[in-house]
Amino acid sequence: FSVRFGYKQWYQRRVRGTSSLHPSDAVKMQQAVQEIEKMVQIQTQMEIIKNINSKCFERCIFKPASSPLGNGERQCLAKCMDRFQDGLKVVNQTIMQRHRQEQLAAQDSAGMSL
Repeated sequence: FSVRFGYKQWYQRRVRGTSSLHPSDAVKMQQAVQEIEKMVQIQTQMEIIKNINSKCFERCIFKPASSPLGNGERQCLAKCMDRFQDGLKVVNQTIMQRHRQEQLAAQDSAGMSL
């Protein structure tokens, strides 16, 4: 996450300096940044899924892969995945809350400097 937020801060500084660019170039730059942000988001989601699969498999699967999953293993996997998803929700909510607070603080400081 820190890489993405660092990139956004860099981009915001760059956009402020793009006023001398031709409008179509600025639009192209913004579209490229949006595509990069999408790719980073997809990569992050893939890593999260990979981590959830790995951790839940280690915790819940004890039989060889050739045997079918038992009810206990299925329940363990479902609970494990639910716990990870609940944890991710808390983390995402915290990040969004901090981001909003930073935006408000930046707006307040910008308003004071005028």
